[in-house]
Amino acid sequence: MTIKSAVAGLAAAALIAAACSGGSDEAETTEPSTTTSTSTTTSTTTTTTTTTVAPPTTELPPPTTLPPVIRQPLTGDPLDDEDEIIARAALAVKIDNHQSSRRNHTGLAVADIVYEEKVEGGLTRFAAVFHSRDADPVGPIRSGRSQDVALLSSYNQPLFAWSGGNAGVTRLIRDSFLVDLNFQFNTGSYYRGPGGSPHNVYSSTDSLYRLTPDDHPGAPPEQFEYVRDAEVFEGEPATEIDLRIGDIDISWVWNDGRYERSQEGAEHVDKTYGRIVADNIVVMVVEYKPSQIDARSPEAQTIGNGPVFVFSNGQVVEGRWTRELEIYTVVLEDERGDPIKLTPGQTWVELAEAVPSGDIANPDVNLSYS
Repeated sequence: MTIKSAVAGLAAAALIAAACSGGSDEAETTEPSTTTSTSTTTSTTTTTTTTTVAPPTTELPPPTTLPPVIRQPLTGDPLDDEDEIIARAALAVKIDNHQSSRRNHTGLAVADIVYEEKVEGGLTRFAAVFHSRDADPVGPIRSGRSQDVALLSSYNQPLFAWSGGNAGVTRLIRDSFLVDLNFQFNTGSYYRGPGGSPHNVYSSTDSLYRLTPDDHPGAPPEQFEYVRDAEVFEGEPATEIDLRIGDIDISWVWNDGRYERSQEGAEHVDKTYGRIVADNIVVMVVEYKPSQIDARSPEAQTIGNGPVFVFSNGQVVEGRWTRELEIYTVVLEDERGDPIKLTPGQTWVELAEAVPSGDIANPDVNLSYS
């Protein structure tokens, strides 16, 4: 099945609850008995008492509200106690996807959430977000883009590891909600490794976490909703996904309970941690505009709304993503307006380019699945 059109816009509805009204008991009225006596005749008058009783009113019990599930914020793994939540910051690392870098990818397979975004030259680049697991090494680390600020600001002042950028991007990141861990100002926490420059900058999550400010507020909030223990993700069958972002052909294939990633016709393998897989694939259809800092650089518009395709458990649910402010998380809803809940585990977010279709609210996308 080929999906070439996006989902209709998110319907907003308001429900008005009708109030129930019951009857009231009427007052009981009785006329007093009257007795008249004479020497020859006795007359007695008796009045009958009538009582009207209102029918019983049935009140429905309030709906059952399930208690919230305590979870690791970026994987949705359920916990027994809030003390088990990992207190450290989210760490976002920009990882290169140039042809010269792919054979040296390391760390992508163990990140909690990975974003793939279009950059100049028809290439893509990754923002790998770590919290529950570590990677040593992680890289190759490349430069940031203006689109990273809006994309990552919902993570509660995430640490942002990147390698260089023009003066405008550098100022933007420094003045943003991101904690700037630029290679140029923290050279002791990075090193040169496999590959030719500039595709050979690496670090480790341990080294980068040591740069956390003393006054950092701590763990990130949950970015998505997840199914509860008794639930499973349900949708239409979708075991093979083909997607194109920029000039990069991407595929995900459901195998042995997870989606396996390939790009440009080859299996995508993490040099240190093995085959790259995910429990959830979130394809957000976004508009790319030229960056105001550098018109040659595309900038994903992740504030607003657009179609979304959520893949999990070998199935897909179509709907719409919505986000009002950069510090807010993305809301995912199906065609009925109900939340789309992911399977706990690793999630990849593909920022797919909206293809003009004549319908601004429902653009096409280079995506097919079956």
